[in-house]
Amino acid sequence: MSANNTEHESDNANAIRSHLFSLVNKGIKYDLDRMYEAASLCGNPQTSYSCIHVAGTNGKGSTCAYIESVLRAAGYRTGLYTSPHIKNFEERFRINGTVVEECVWLEVYKDQRKIIDDLGLTFFEAATLMSFEIFRRAGVEYAVFETGMGGRLDATNIITPKVSVITKLALDHMEYLGGTPEKIAAEKLGIVKPKVPLVMAEPVDENIRRLALAKCKESGSELTFVRPDEAGRVECNPQGVSFDFHDKRYDLSLFGAHQVQNALLALNTLGKIREFDYNLLYDGMKRAALPGRFQIINVDGRTVVIDVGHNPDAAIVLTEALDVRFPGKSILFVVGMMKDKDTASVIEIFTKNASTLYFAKPQTQRAADPVDLCVCAEGEFGFRGRCVTEMSVAGALRRALSEAHPRHDIICVTGSFFTVAEALSVIEK
Repeated sequence: MSANNTEHESDNANAIRSHLFSLVNKGIKYDLDRMYEAASLCGNPQTSYSCIHVAGTNGKGSTCAYIESVLRAAGYRTGLYTSPHIKNFEERFRINGTVVEECVWLEVYKDQRKIIDDLGLTFFEAATLMSFEIFRRAGVEYAVFETGMGGRLDATNIITPKVSVITKLALDHMEYLGGTPEKIAAEKLGIVKPKVPLVMAEPVDENIRRLALAKCKESGSELTFVRPDEAGRVECNPQGVSFDFHDKRYDLSLFGAHQVQNALLALNTLGKIREFDYNLLYDGMKRAALPGRFQIINVDGRTVVIDVGHNPDAAIVLTEALDVRFPGKSILFVVGMMKDKDTASVIEIFTKNASTLYFAKPQTQRAADPVDLCVCAEGEFGFRGRCVTEMSVAGALRRALSEAHPRHDIICVTGSFFTVAEALSVIEK
């Protein structure tokens, strides 16, 4: 192939990518009519394989990863659709555990572009439509879909899964889903389909529990509540996480005591599909991987933990995991958050563990001002450690790397997918 042809294809790919990403400006259109019509015009590719549908506030990605990994270990050809991506758009689509090549989604998008444009699909709707077709063309047998937000009117909710899953619920996206736990739960419960089993993390709130029971009774759907105490002999230490379930021992690759709940959800979900051999279950759970979730990277002798957590519940489990994995270490947090999140609650949690807080501003209009975050930490919560502000994630991370002690300090980059993506770019360079 000539250099001119290569350059032309590169320019064409960049133009397609730019057009797709411009759909972000359409915002969020919260109904399913366009998705049903778009999928129908594409031949309803989402009906070509069996599906698992996962909603919730925290733990969705990990639960999806466990389910997909076991299905793959059992010999099924799998698809995994998650969001958002950290660095590259194609991260959203995985076939048999491997991110698809850019040319794969580009080809699908070119074939679907007229439908996407004619119907005015949003970015997430377009990505979801593409995932349906990518998996069909790849000959997937089981596809695991993570909702983007909510459930009832999420673009993924036109699938009819074998099992529906709802992970731990918390307050998030309140401007779209409602300002109370009950309203948010009702939106998540919107993924329940007639006679399709629901596996759900047992709610602490009795009102939410009643909502789930009523919804499943109305739909004729078997409901399985999953409680953390279903796991026996839980061990979480610097070497990893282990637990017993149905008299069998499981070891997890994803770190943190909170992963036991996600693993239990996955095991209960898999039990609704078929009876799996224990060795397959063990291997699948052990090998599950999910970038950006307590991901540990060595950078010039410094230990850096990357975590995409962006709400109070995620901040709590992150700090608990840091305490267990790195006992006695000093924690330097590099934090960049979105101004529409509960920044104060997250900062309060970090002030209890941090020796230094490096507040940064990710490159997005939604980013919170690092000066405001620092004022909150010092003024509202009386943080007595070092508080540093940088107007870029790159600047904050480089400063933390230059100031961290190789043996005594741990750098933790967190607060949003944007922050993690920019940090990973710095690390790669």
